[in-house]
Amino acid sequence: MTDAAGAALALLRALERLPAYTGVVFHGLPGVPPLKPARWTRGLTATSRDPRIATENFSTPAVAAIVSRTGRNIAAFAANPAEQEIVLPPEVVLLEVARISLPDGRPVTIIEQLAEQDPSASLPSTLEALADQVQQTLQSAWESADVPITTPGKFVEPFFFLDDE
Repeated sequence: MTDAAGAALALLRALERLPAYTGVVFHGLPGVPPLKPARWTRGLTATSRDPRIATENFSTPAVAAIVSRTGRNIAAFAANPAEQEIVLPPEVVLLEVARISLPDGRPVTIIEQLAEQDPSASLPSTLEALADQVQQTLQSAWESADVPITTPGKFVEPFFFLDDE
């Protein structure tokens, strides 16, 4: 095993030891990804609980609001804990379940991670309630002041899928 492969494996094993994070997280996107049918991701995906951080103060062309079921909250270990980072592990299945818009009309894709549900998690029970929660979170962030972006580009990239060439 190469040093890089060993380090990657050690990172994945360390992440697996952390408790799963269930909740809505955000990721900035350069465009709207095709997520129908469901698609498997490739590699780690950096997301944030804060939409302002994930979109670099709403500067991205599109936003993903992801219902995380197996993400890992690494804020306590991060160089910049204020980023509120939740890492999605490789090979999660994502499915677009709804689309809404930011106040200026840019698209927000609501995405569900298809995985076993944690019965103790408090997620909205209907798609309409989920869309309302995401809309309220985005509206609140939209109305708040800009935040410092400590790691430009970290949360803003396309999704990478196993079936991409």
